[in-house]
Amino acid sequence: MDSSQRCREVIQTCGVELVDGRLPVLHTPSTLFRYQLSEAIRNNTDLVDYMGDYLDELLSEHDAISLYLDPMTLGTPDSATTHVSGGLPQTESLVRLMLGVDALQSRLVATLVDKFPEYIGDEGTDGDASATKVSVKILRQLRWLDYVLDSGALTEKLLETLGFVPPDMQREIVVALPDIISDSDNTQVSKVLASMLKETPELMLPVLDTLGSLDCAPALLQEARNSVISHLASAEPIELPVLLRFLLQSVSADAAAPVIMRIRKRLDVDSIVLASRQRSTLADQSPDVLIFDAIATSLRSHKHLRDAWLKIIASDANVGSQTTLDLVVLLILHQITTHTKRVESVLKAKIDIVSSQPIAYTPALFESNIARFPAVFSVYFPALVSVSGWLIQTSALGSQGARVATSILVSAFGAMGMFQRQEISGELAVHIGSGNANEIDTAAHIYLELATKHPYELRPFAVFIKGLLDYVDNLDITHVRTIFDTLGILSTLAGGSDDSMFSDLYIFVRKQLSSVFPKYNRIGVVGTVSLLRQLGSEHTLEAAQADECGGSSMSQAPRANIQALRRAVQLLEMLMDSGRHQSWTFISMTYDELAHIVETHGLHQQLLTWLHENVSSKFAAQFLGDVEDLNQRYMLSGHASVALSLDDDEAAVLDVFNHNDDAEASGLHAATKRADSDVTRLCGCVLSCLPSLLRLIQVCEKALGDGSLGEIDALLVCGIYLLPPIDIASPHSTPASLQYNMAQSDDSSGNASLLLAGNALVGIDEDSRLDLIKSVCRWPVDLRRALCTSLYVAVNWFREVINAFADQDSDEVRAKVVLRVNQLEQIESGLEALAESLSGTSSEFHPQRAGLVPEMSDTAARTATNGLALRIPGPTTVIESVTENVGLGLKEGSFMVDVGGLLLSQEDTHKLVHGTNNDGDASAKKRGRKRKSTGVLPVHDFAKELHPFLRELSFSAFDILKLGDQVSEHRPLLSARGLSVILRELHAAVASKLVRRAEKRVPWGKPPPSFGALATFSSNIANSSARDVFSRVRVLFPSLLQYLDACLHVRARFRNDVDELEQLSHAPRVVAVDSSDVSVVELCIDRLLHIVSIVLSWDGLQADSDHTNKPSSLTLVLGALARQGHRTHDEISSIVPSVLVRRAFDYLHSVAQTVATSIRAIDVLRMLVAVRSFAPSCEPVDEIIGMTKEQRKATMDGRISEMARCVLDAKWDNAQELRPADLELLVGLHIMRCPHNRLDLAYTYAAHILPQSIDTRSDVDDSVALATLKPATFASAYKAVSQALATIIQDSQLASMGSSDMVQFSGRVVDTWVELTRITQTLSTPLQRTVLVVALRSGLTMTDLFTKTILPILDSCFFTHRDNIIAVLERMRKATRILQSICNHSKASQDTRLQSAVPQTKRKLEQLIFQVYVLMGNNDSMGAVTLGRLKHRGVRGEVVSSQIPRGYESEEESEEEAEEEEEGGEAEGEEAEGEEEEDVRMESASDDNVPDQPPPPTKRNRSTTARSKVGKRMEVLQRKEILAKRRKSAGHKDT
Repeated sequence: MDSSQRCREVIQTCGVELVDGRLPVLHTPSTLFRYQLSEAIRNNTDLVDYMGDYLDELLSEHDAISLYLDPMTLGTPDSATTHVSGGLPQTESLVRLMLGVDALQSRLVATLVDKFPEYIGDEGTDGDASATKVSVKILRQLRWLDYVLDSGALTEKLLETLGFVPPDMQREIVVALPDIISDSDNTQVSKVLASMLKETPELMLPVLDTLGSLDCAPALLQEARNSVISHLASAEPIELPVLLRFLLQSVSADAAAPVIMRIRKRLDVDSIVLASRQRSTLADQSPDVLIFDAIATSLRSHKHLRDAWLKIIASDANVGSQTTLDLVVLLILHQITTHTKRVESVLKAKIDIVSSQPIAYTPALFESNIARFPAVFSVYFPALVSVSGWLIQTSALGSQGARVATSILVSAFGAMGMFQRQEISGELAVHIGSGNANEIDTAAHIYLELATKHPYELRPFAVFIKGLLDYVDNLDITHVRTIFDTLGILSTLAGGSDDSMFSDLYIFVRKQLSSVFPKYNRIGVVGTVSLLRQLGSEHTLEAAQADECGGSSMSQAPRANIQALRRAVQLLEMLMDSGRHQSWTFISMTYDELAHIVETHGLHQQLLTWLHENVSSKFAAQFLGDVEDLNQRYMLSGHASVALSLDDDEAAVLDVFNHNDDAEASGLHAATKRADSDVTRLCGCVLSCLPSLLRLIQVCEKALGDGSLGEIDALLVCGIYLLPPIDIASPHSTPASLQYNMAQSDDSSGNASLLLAGNALVGIDEDSRLDLIKSVCRWPVDLRRALCTSLYVAVNWFREVINAFADQDSDEVRAKVVLRVNQLEQIESGLEALAESLSGTSSEFHPQRAGLVPEMSDTAARTATNGLALRIPGPTTVIESVTENVGLGLKEGSFMVDVGGLLLSQEDTHKLVHGTNNDGDASAKKRGRKRKSTGVLPVHDFAKELHPFLRELSFSAFDILKLGDQVSEHRPLLSARGLSVILRELHAAVASKLVRRAEKRVPWGKPPPSFGALATFSSNIANSSARDVFSRVRVLFPSLLQYLDACLHVRARFRNDVDELEQLSHAPRVVAVDSSDVSVVELCIDRLLHIVSIVLSWDGLQADSDHTNKPSSLTLVLGALARQGHRTHDEISSIVPSVLVRRAFDYLHSVAQTVATSIRAIDVLRMLVAVRSFAPSCEPVDEIIGMTKEQRKATMDGRISEMARCVLDAKWDNAQELRPADLELLVGLHIMRCPHNRLDLAYTYAAHILPQSIDTRSDVDDSVALATLKPATFASAYKAVSQALATIIQDSQLASMGSSDMVQFSGRVVDTWVELTRITQTLSTPLQRTVLVVALRSGLTMTDLFTKTILPILDSCFFTHRDNIIAVLERMRKATRILQSICNHSKASQDTRLQSAVPQTKRKLEQLIFQVYVLMGNNDSMGAVTLGRLKHRGVRGEVVSSQIPRGYESEEESEEEAEEEEEGGEAEGEEAEGEEEEDVRMESASDDNVPDQPPPPTKRNRSTTARSKVGKRMEVLQRKEILAKRRKSAGHKDT
């Protein structure tokens, strides 16, 4: 028998049947076969060679080798064979079964490896391309073996084969290597694979996959990472997820930051994904989601990656380096709870303006990234909504954060699907219901932005917005207008073809218009006009026409246009009809709202024509006339005295007296025999409509006449008839007996009323004017009240005249507008004097009570039925007024209430009054609280401050400031008082929009007060965004600077300051007649400086730019400052940015030399800081060190620091006006802007300046004292120095310092901190509480900085500076002990403000102690430090008892404390963490070895167990005895 037959029989005996041309059949379990074959070989040693030869023979057959590499079939009981695909358990192949036999494994492995190259490229499957290759089958035999006898030889053979096989087989070998080799061969294989990364980049993915499975050396991993990073830019998009996953998961904490920085630099996701999308037509093949998923997986798994990436993003201050990668990483980290706050801090710093750091994350950046990668941001949509919601909640009104939130949500809404859109719509509704004014405003504007850009996408979610209509009465009117604008857009899509939503809104606004409460009337007016704006706009009508044309024929297009116009006219008619049943103030609100939409949005020309003909045409008949008409109307003997006429030839006169209800009530109309008027009788005064009617007329004229007002230019020059000539019978008689008669003479010299009617307190010299005002103030109160009404209407009339004609191109018109502005201030001052004279009387003048201003309260409207408007002199509500009238027994029908258009009788009115008033009082009384008053503003408000009740000056009125730019010698000049009026209004507009306000969250139902004028219902400024306001102010900015120079020139001229006169412009711009105008000029200077400061500090200045080919807003503003300072006309684009900033800085610094008040100096300082932040770069540290002292002072930072010092050291007359925030700013700027040795300056403050400011002794050296720092201002200065010290540590580049410099720096920081804490021990009682809170909170920051920043660096240089570092830590111990004393003081004084910071401070101190221990342990210096227990000392260093709080010595308290002391004594570790904190003592320490008091008790609830009094007493005595023993034993311990 030959050897082959013998081997075949042995194999069959062991359980495997070999059949020619068929798969082997396995009849026994695999383990049993291996055991039997091994036993057979062990019993016959020659069988090993025979079996090896036989296997070589089997594998040498090229066609049959697959039979022995494929799984065998299993034998059945009836000897039938079943292949593995028949459902039975899968078996191994014959070769793999033989590899499990130890005696055969080595030779069989060698045979397989030798056979492997022979079958490369040969499918061995008879042309079946889907079958597995023979070479791959051979590799599979070697994978996942239980053990390998000679793994080194196998590994070496495979690596050798790897060098000459084709790339596809190299891939197979590389992938199989981790499953073949043993752990001892990892190093050898890793080296080979690392070299393959450079030689064969096409195999990078399998190589990286294999390297990730092996235990590689750090050097090899670093080499592999370098190869991968260099390959990132050229890698295929589908490879990037694997590459990034390897880079991030293989990096250690030390190398994380460099790897992440290189990834951010090399990985251009935008270009990679764009190229991938261009090559692929399938959207799901885009690799952007896979790329960011790989990054997200790594970040969630490794904390050091999260920390490193977040730190890199936060430290990257280069504008333009922020990419999509950073934004998505921030969203990923924001989803991780532990990093949410840190991500928000980074976003806040990147989005908002930080000193000397430009805005990095702009709205355009978010918008472009979301538009390019909608699929990626959809994956992280929850984080995106969370970030935007956080921005909406925390950002100020109109700030950069609010604009970024708007950009995020609007772009996400347009790029994502229905689910995301629904979430955004619902989230915005939640923000509107928050009660925060800023949050509501931002969310409402986002709704409007969505409706404007994506109306059809928002329409399915209109239910969220419609749901807000049930609560709009709790919102501010500006927010109501925004919501209605949004709904108006959605309801008028396609020309309003969808009637359901429009009909719902129509019903809603009609219900509001018919209400008896003014606040619902306001909502109805706003809603109706918003619908009219959308329905009557050119865009809506064109859309309707286009839809009709596309749906049918061209002949039907005008029909849709006519239908939309009919709806718009229907809305107008409903609005006007509602006004005829309400009040004159209601009509005034309607006129204002209509004028606003015509001016800002425009209406269809046909609607404008209809509006002009049906609404504005009655103006002339009601209010205008000529002198002859006045003579006939008032039966005058001579010519009527008309005031304030600018053209004697102009016959038109505005008759204010004719509609003065106060004049009628006082009997003046009866005395002058006035003819009956045909004016409709409504509640209030018809004069309230006069300014709003003029506003509507002029905007309609401009819209229809291309901006020209030539048809109504007579209104600019016409005079006003205020008062007829009256002879007062007896100035001292009572109002009831007072009689007025017409004056029979035209001589105004002896008649004050005739003189007043002719000049209206304008156009005469100041002395005569004051005498006339004094004379008028002695008139009877009802006559003065009537005159106040006329002057109030005149002021508002002239304000609207200025608004209308200020933007006209005619020089003649502009000159007359300037005259009107100059007259305005004198009329206002006269009105203020008259109102002040009435203050405190029963006839106090208030525009709301006079019916001249829309009522802001929620009382019901009143309507008179006897032809006269009702006027109640007191601040009573409507219910009180009705109750009083009903109680007087009025006849039925003499008083009615308009409810929804129905006039109720006396009986129904009585029911309404008592049902409302009594029930409300009873319910309020039952609930135990007072009934809230719903009255109007206090009466004295108008007498003290009348400007909120005046009509606002719009942006067009501010164009008067540009008239001074004309070079004509005959150009009109503003007077000082006229300029003051314009600047006051401009300052109010700028401050209301460009200044951040930290709005507090108010309860729902209490809308915050509006900043707009009360007399202007629909204010253009209040409805403008911050960007709109800035764009208008930017145009005026050069003129404002020129007026600033002109005002400084006027002040210097009156002071005879020759030096200042030479520096300033000589071009006259302001008229100052006498020295009385100097104070007005000073006020103008303050307002100009504040306006410029607000503009430079606006957070949107850096991010605001119109187009890429035009200069940015920042460049234009800086250019205006530079030109004003250097008198140059160079093109801004030709000036280097650094030079531009320096020139602007120099101009403002020159202005600073002329300031006369502390508030003005602070404004200039803020401007200098703002301009300094726009500088491209700071001076290098090495360059500053090499400068001389004078050169350092000449730098921008040096000038700011020096100016802050001068302000602090100056003796200001108005020093009491300095706020604590101003003092903190001054001290902070003096320290932080010091160009060199800021730490030394902070130490000077702590050691000398601050102690001297509270030392009142006369013998103290005050060489370094500052005049402004006194005991009253000490707390603010102390806080500023503490904050500056912490900022110095944070800003210092500690890692780049040398070891000696670092130790010296740490020592100086410790000395400054110690001096600051020592001051707290010498303070007087009034200052102590405030300063201790600051000291404790700043100490918390300092301990944290020492623990995390300074101690790790001191650890690295400890061996070279051991003694110095120990000395630094010894000095630091003094500061920490004082902090411990402050913590003890908080308990003794029961100060809740101090106690709130104690727990965290103690934790930080404990961490500091442990870190010092770690530092000493790492450097084998544990002998230099010991651990002891501190005495319980007070804030002044005295030892105090820690057992019984002051003032609590009752028996019950003693019992409770004794109980607690027993428990406290059993847990000394808890005491060490609690009241008696551990402290570190250095080897040079000299502590007193005095026993401490026992630890204080821990408060806990009183036990509820019932015990007898005797038992309690005995238990207390026993515990006191135990406590005494412990005290005695504690005396033997070290302190």
